[in-house]
Amino acid sequence: MITIATEALTPKFLAGLPLQRVQQRSQYLNMLIYGESGVGKTTLAGSADAVPDMRPVLFVDIEGGTESLRAQYPSVETVRVMTWKEMQQVYDELHRGKHGYQTIVLDSLTEIQKFNMYNIMGELVKVRPDLDPDVPGMREWGKNLEQIRRFVRGFRDLPMHTIFTALEVSDKNDRTGEVKLNPMLSGKLKGEIPAFLDIVVYFFMKKVNDEMVRAILCQKTDSHVAKDRTGRLPRTIAKPTMQEIYKYTNIGD
Repeated sequence: MITIATEALTPKFLAGLPLQRVQQRSQYLNMLIYGESGVGKTTLAGSADAVPDMRPVLFVDIEGGTESLRAQYPSVETVRVMTWKEMQQVYDELHRGKHGYQTIVLDSLTEIQKFNMYNIMGELVKVRPDLDPDVPGMREWGKNLEQIRRFVRGFRDLPMHTIFTALEVSDKNDRTGEVKLNPMLSGKLKGEIPAFLDIVVYFFMKKVNDEMVRAILCQKTDSHVAKDRTGRLPRTIAKPTMQEIYKYTNIGD
């Protein structure tokens, strides 16, 4: 009897790139939490510190809004980024992999996009001092969009859990009059960034029996952007925590 060497017929690499079956899911979460200011996005992201497989947690603080974590999740470490160069340095250090963090939180993408535009205009004004730094042109917007695309993809692909936050914005369809809630990002990014990530949730508050309850929407509706590529999250989760989200997704199992 001839024995076929199955190993030879099932290569583990193609063109030098590793192959894996689609059933081999990533062991890392990548997600976006968006909602109005003050709803609790920072605290929800910080609750990753209560998940053993997600700690230690590093918060990249652009907004200066990590005070809400002090009481509940004091072990979360933060780095205050003030320039785009510093942001690149943080990414480079994480990419080297010798840091020990299991989760990175970027709070928030809304501010990060503005932050990036300030850097673009600041560099431009150095060579064109006659320009108004508050009025970017089409070229600057194009550069801004591409740099944020690279930024999100770069952090998403790090071998660690990645959580982005963003504010919400209401967009009205002039033809139909319908209003849709999106992450507050300029240009095409509000539609593109959710497509880059596995989980996108809308964080909101609703009144239940005279009590205001926080909840996340995990599946899209006609009026909200949301998604769950794992297919494991329920439509909504009341009083959400990262512990609960992690348990539902079974990441790493």
